[in-house]
Amino acid sequence: MDMDNMMNEMGGAFMVAWLAGGMDSLEGALVLAAAWMAIGGAHILPVITWGHIMTGDLSDTDAWTDNGLRLVAQVVGAAMALMMVGSGSHDAAAAPDMWSFDLWTALGAVAAGALLWTVYDRCDAWVTAFVVMAIAMTAVAGDADTEAVAAALNFGGASDMGGALIGGGDDMAASMVDWVMGGVLAGVGALVATKVPDLV
Repeated sequence: MDMDNMMNEMGGAFMVAWLAGGMDSLEGALVLAAAWMAIGGAHILPVITWGHIMTGDLSDTDAWTDNGLRLVAQVVGAAMALMMVGSGSHDAAAAPDMWSFDLWTALGAVAAGALLWTVYDRCDAWVTAFVVMAIAMTAVAGDADTEAVAAALNFGGASDMGGALIGGGDDMAASMVDWVMGGVLAGVGALVATKVPDLV
């Protein structure tokens, strides 16, 4: 267990959860970019950690352990930020609906994961913050006549999990399934992004 990695992930997730206020704004992208510039090597977002998992050696148990601990540290950092904002307490935010398979939502998450990983893999990490903002802006608010459409990827997974943990855990199952499945689909997209150039 690398304590530096754990502290970097906790600090980065704390910074983003406390200061960003959402990834669908320029302010959120700038905070994420600053976090990636200041904390070299930190993944900060669960979808990035899942990208590292899926594009690495899947049989390497040490890598699984390291990345699993990074995911836990991200949740702890986000939970600490939520407690700071809530003066020591936090009412759990409404958890997403229990994840269920929808072809177009899944394909959108894979495509977004591929785009995200392509930029993350080829550019400085801070550049990826603006791709995160663009993907987060794919969400469409609903009204009386239309149903809301979620963003292609959920970048607030660590905050959702942290909120569920410190808010009583009522929606823990829905939050966890959404957090894991969103990350896995983004990781599959990252895997596609790394394998397609090899096939061409």
